[in-house]
Amino acid sequence: MSLVAIVGRPNVGKSTLFNRILGRRQAIVEDVPGVTRDRNYGAASWSGKEFTLVDTGGLDPLAEEGLFSLTKKQALLAVEQADVLLLVLDTKTGATSVDQEVADLLRKSHKPVLVAANKAEGKGGELEASAFFRLGMGNVYPLSALHGSGVAELLDALVEILPEKDPVLEKEHHIRVAVIGRPNTGKSTLVNRLLGEERVLVSDIPGTTADAVDIILEREGKGYLLIDTAGVRKKSRVSKGMEHYSVLRTLGAVERCDVSLLLLSSDEGLVDQDLKIAGLVHDRGKGLVVCMNKWDLVDKDHRTFDGLVRDIREKMFFFAHAPILSISALTGQRVERIFEAIEEVFGEAGRKIPTGQLNEAIRQAAERFQPPVVRGSRIRFFYATQVGVHPPSFVIFTSRPGDIRENYIRYLERFLRETFGFQGTPVRLFFRRGREEKGRKKKE
Repeated sequence: MSLVAIVGRPNVGKSTLFNRILGRRQAIVEDVPGVTRDRNYGAASWSGKEFTLVDTGGLDPLAEEGLFSLTKKQALLAVEQADVLLLVLDTKTGATSVDQEVADLLRKSHKPVLVAANKAEGKGGELEASAFFRLGMGNVYPLSALHGSGVAELLDALVEILPEKDPVLEKEHHIRVAVIGRPNTGKSTLVNRLLGEERVLVSDIPGTTADAVDIILEREGKGYLLIDTAGVRKKSRVSKGMEHYSVLRTLGAVERCDVSLLLLSSDEGLVDQDLKIAGLVHDRGKGLVVCMNKWDLVDKDHRTFDGLVRDIREKMFFFAHAPILSISALTGQRVERIFEAIEEVFGEAGRKIPTGQLNEAIRQAAERFQPPVVRGSRIRFFYATQVGVHPPSFVIFTSRPGDIRENYIRYLERFLRETFGFQGTPVRLFFRRGREEKGRKKKE
């Protein structure tokens, strides 16, 4: 999925445009980097094309100290990762010297740039926006992120220049595996262990995100594309501030993978940042294998593993079905099991359920725990069909799709997992209004 970064100096309306494109209020409102990193990106689509949108803090190319310098580093990281850049400007203040500096910086990135002239409300808005042509960035799109006018025209232009998917990364025989986790959890050690043991490295492919390297390897006749987010090959170029924004690097890798390997430090246990990264994987509908790394450093007895697993499954309840391995990337302990887990999760994410079996499972689920009664009428399920894989996705036709509560949706998901498996992969359930006659016709 392509990455689109919204950039510009402070207070030009970047977050407002971000929320407008996503269609919901999601962006952070503070210009303080690192506080809510999990909320400055979102999945968007326009005219049938999907892309990931990244909102950045205010960019001042001359900032060298304090919070603005950290915000600058975050924005520059997003620029490095992005496939397309949206430069947001403020028509009320006109082109400033900082705008010119930002434009010059983006020009050096050699990335496609679209200029969004924000706050161009009223009759004089387009005329005011035309002043930005002097920045030399090409077409200018006058719009109002607050009211929505002109945004459609910007998005039309955006989807026209989104890059096509790389056919090398789309080969069916390559399972794309992202190695993710917090800094210092052993990602680079694990990648080196996998490659060093197998010694079947075919080729190196430059990654599409900053500090990521794609490595194709083969094992027992099966192909894997490892997406290494550790950045060890360029560690001298990664400052402490850049490490602070590792979530942004992780995002690009997760978008492109089939299965994510989430490394935890066994000696530290599960922390909030691990949960945020796992949530990112779940939101993107990707498979997950949890690796408790540094197992050799843990003081343990026969109850240690079970206790840690129970803690992870309770806190990471949205991925309670994911395989959990205890490994040591340093010593190689149980590392060979990782490929078995990857194959299992990838297979479960691609599982297709025959329509008859699916409808029988939905019928049994409704009998075991009946849907709720709404306004004197019990919700009824007429027919279900699978509409996708990676992740497994199902549409259920029902009498009241808007009245099915979250707790009952979770119950149906659990029942489908009990019946069919789906270990390590999210399951998507969609509800559509249907009629009993339609259900009877399908059953026949």
